[in-house]
Amino acid sequence: MYLTPAALNTAPGGCSRVAPTHVPRRGVVIRVAGKHNSCAHDSHVVFNLPPLTVLRRAARHTLLAVLLASAAVGHAQTKARPSDARSGPDPELRRILVSVIADAESFGDRFDAEVWLTDMSRRLARQVPNPEERLHILKTVHHQATQAGVQPELVLAIIDVESNFDRFAISSATALGLMQVMPFWVPELGYKDKNQLFDIETNVLLGCRILKYYLDMERGDLIRGLARYNGSVGKRWYSDRVIERLRTKWFQH
Repeated sequence: MYLTPAALNTAPGGCSRVAPTHVPRRGVVIRVAGKHNSCAHDSHVVFNLPPLTVLRRAARHTLLAVLLASAAVGHAQTKARPSDARSGPDPELRRILVSVIADAESFGDRFDAEVWLTDMSRRLARQVPNPEERLHILKTVHHQATQAGVQPELVLAIIDVESNFDRFAISSATALGLMQVMPFWVPELGYKDKNQLFDIETNVLLGCRILKYYLDMERGDLIRGLARYNGSVGKRWYSDRVIERLRTKWFQH
């Protein structure tokens, strides 16, 4: 019989560890040291082992299998985590989005709401002439940005650059709506069809959470986080546009 490493630690009848005393060409003699009452004296057992070359060959095959399995797992994990918001549904981000589809108020009081909405509405009037739609967008942005933990004015700057506040915008990369959310999120989140992303609340909720996810990934680095949001990792043109729009138009007094 072949002796496995586990067999070297245990012997029949509850005896203690065993140790090889002689290694012949085709076998090994094991001295079993008595430990319990059932092992009143030492004994010797001979186990047949495969040749050393076979053991080495088996060890090589085992090591190769382990390395291949490890590489496969690493590759699967790499594929499962896209590098930016345009590459595919990140599993961890999906978990976050599913958990935050909820509602809550964001303004501290009525006065704060009135001041912010009046100021931002004036700035947005040219792009969104309809006052009801304009206030709807602004209230949704403030609410969802606050809930996500990002600056509402930054979200307005992103929408300005991404879609020019056109809620039905479609990019060449098939991104949809105000914050240009990718349609692969529709089945991931259980929505019926991609038209759901033209809904103001849905689009801004997802956009704010996606933005927060990539800003956190870059530890608050605005340049890199915005590049991940836009799918332009390693480039600055998009981040610079958003930051410039924030500085010149959507700044907070």
